Amino acid sequence: MKNNLLQFFLLVSLSLIIGCKGGFDDPIDSKREIAIPLFYTTTNLTNLLDGINDETSITMGPDGIVTLNYRGNVTKRTGNELFNFIPILPIDLVDSVTFFPFDLPGTLDITLTKIKAGNLGILMDNPFQEKVDVTLRVPELSKNGQIFEVNRVLDSVGMAGDSWPILPLYSLAGYDLGTDNDQLTIIYEAYRESDGERVVFPNTHAIGISGLEFSYAEGYWGQELLDLERDTIEIEFFENWVQGDVYFEDPIIQITVENGFGFPVRSVVNTLEILTVDGSNITLESSYIQDGIDFAYPALDEVGEIKTTIFDFDKTNSNVVDVLSSGPVSVDYDVDAISNPDQTPVIGFMTDTSYFQVQVAVDLPFRGHVKNFKGRDTFNVNFDQYDQVEYVEFKMIAENEIPLGIGIQVYFVGNDEMGNEILLDSLYATDENILTPAPVDSNGDVTGEVAKKETYTMINAIQFENIRKAKKMIIDGTFFTTGVNNTPSPVVNLKTDQDVNIRMGMKVGTK
Repeated sequence: MKNNLLQFFLLVSLSLIIGCKGGFDDPIDSKREIAIPLFYTTTNLTNLLDGINDETSITMGPDGIVTLNYRGNVTKRTGNELFNFIPILPIDLVDSVTFFPFDLPGTLDITLTKIKAGNLGILMDNPFQEKVDVTLRVPELSKNGQIFEVNRVLDSVGMAGDSWPILPLYSLAGYDLGTDNDQLTIIYEAYRESDGERVVFPNTHAIGISGLEFSYAEGYWGQELLDLERDTIEIEFFENWVQGDVYFEDPIIQITVENGFGFPVRSVVNTLEILTVDGSNITLESSYIQDGIDFAYPALDEVGEIKTTIFDFDKTNSNVVDVLSSGPVSVDYDVDAISNPDQTPVIGFMTDTSYFQVQVAVDLPFRGHVKNFKGRDTFNVNFDQYDQVEYVEFKMIAENEIPLGIGIQVYFVGNDEMGNEILLDSLYATDENILTPAPVDSNGDVTGEVAKKETYTMINAIQFENIRKAKKMIIDGTFFTTGVNNTPSPVVNLKTDQDVNIRMGMKVGTK
């Protein structure tokens, strides 16, 4: 809550002393008292919380309850990243018919791929003393129903053009690669020009396939891990926490998955831990962490579609209330996914534009209660120029529709002769409640009755002279909700339409 809710209420008095320089700097010939109306403002919880930090956003639920939202980074795997299961060739042709097995990793069984880029080159020498007519076919490669086939007449040894060099390359773009038998078949037929007799070249020849890029793959994907990056969500709400409790009745940790891969996928939660303000690590517990979450996926007739799954760890299926009411400062998570978790032989697909992405979020609706939640912040100050003050008196009138109150204490810290920090004074003899929470009904909604509080603060000349030596100002703010000391503490709803009106003025006595 740095620089917003805490500072708004806690700095309101001291910052005004510093900001109102009229009558403090200039020489004053006679003793006088100056009454200054400082401000009148109306604000609400949304305005106070908005812009807490870059990681926090504020939303309003359908019931008007203000919710703090924290989002992790999107972790993503794309089809292009995963199209690496076809082995890189060349293939030696040791006979007129060569079978090249596809040793696909894991349990992959791909039966069809569509090629969007790639080339095939042939290296073949004619060892005979006459021309040979050669045709090379790859039955598993087809385009518009026609299998891949090329033809060339090789001249005899010793004459120009006596070989089929690796160049020119033949483009494979637009071809389908069907591999039902997990192999590639390369057939060449060579016929002597003189008598038409089919021959087999005695020496080794080869084809080379390079630069393969695929637009589509179909088959059984087995149990393959989609490894996603680990990430951390920073929860800045508790960054200045000192003590006390905050209870959120309906917090959630939400996993949102977008899936364009056409096969069953289930979550694998490696880590989902909450780091608390006291340095503890608490593990989120749920049967869905052990058993996994099944994510929606497009069917074979839904190629190109993206299916979205939103899953909430809430109070009905996890210990999320406990872990998010423990002063969480970050959520550390590592969520991967596994294909075909039940090993059901489902024929699925993947395209070059398919992707699988995960985002984890923490939502904290302001429905609950706050007890002695103390935040602390420290600021450098310099009051040396203010030497004409005899006293300063502040009067603040607060009218509060929010079921949230606040007490403050301000400490002034200086340095002794050795340079060590010492406590010089405090603004109040005891913690001062400057804002009384509005009353609520049995549902936690405000009754419409406005809580009013007048607060007077006097700083005399002796106290101010001591304060002038301060180099730091430590501000403690203690937040509490309506009836928090009752047993049990009532749950209250903090909503966007609840306002607080503050009027403030001061009197300055000069020497």
